[in-house]
Amino acid sequence: MAGFFRNRGSVMSGPPLYEEYQVLKRLKLRASELHDLQNIGMIAPVARRGSDPMYCAGTIDALATDYHHTRMGCAIWWDFDLKRPGFLPTHLPWTSPDVSFYPFDNEEQQSWVRRYYKLRNACAPFPYPYPERLARYRSRMEDKATKAFERAHGIKRPRKRGNRKLRLGRGVFRRELSRTELRDLVWSKTIIRAAADLGMSEFTLRKICKRYLIPLPARGHFNHKNPKKRPPKPALPTMKRLK
Repeated sequence: MAGFFRNRGSVMSGPPLYEEYQVLKRLKLRASELHDLQNIGMIAPVARRGSDPMYCAGTIDALATDYHHTRMGCAIWWDFDLKRPGFLPTHLPWTSPDVSFYPFDNEEQQSWVRRYYKLRNACAPFPYPYPERLARYRSRMEDKATKAFERAHGIKRPRKRGNRKLRLGRGVFRRELSRTELRDLVWSKTIIRAAADLGMSEFTLRKICKRYLIPLPARGHFNHKNPKKRPPKPALPTMKRLK
């Protein structure tokens, strides 16, 4: 199938990806099992098409073996105290525990899963008590998987441009303003008053505006009694990169 990858919210053609239903079919998993594998970080989306997660077809195909199917089942049922899958029917085989960091990919993931399983089992049959932590972990794993996928296929994201927030001022005057908001501020009042609002000197504010290519009104701009006669504020010039 034609693939898609996420690129700052846009969808573009790229390496082949699987939708969730294809992953379930390819790995012979139930939806709840895929959900559990995402919670422990063994499988993560590498892109989004709208709000639907997309998975790397090559990775999913590599997991579609009897060995990995057993390994994923062991990860879902793993008991750290018994050091083997818990509640797994005795007649089913389970993979050898001599695999490095078995059954998880690294020490960081294993540490997370220890905490996750401990709390989940302690609160059973109720859901995991800290869903916000779980959401952050899954988001972090998805971001790592996406970056690894983009590196592997030479996909480059465009640099972030536009209205990134600038931290200005000190103490109680400290504020975060975008270039547009700073432009609007210096065109709404004199540069001396704008600088006072930010708790800085006029010279410092002029220097910041020069650095971020923010045009300033000419001398005498605010002397016009009729605001309609004042020159309009210009558009912001495009910056290649904000330092």
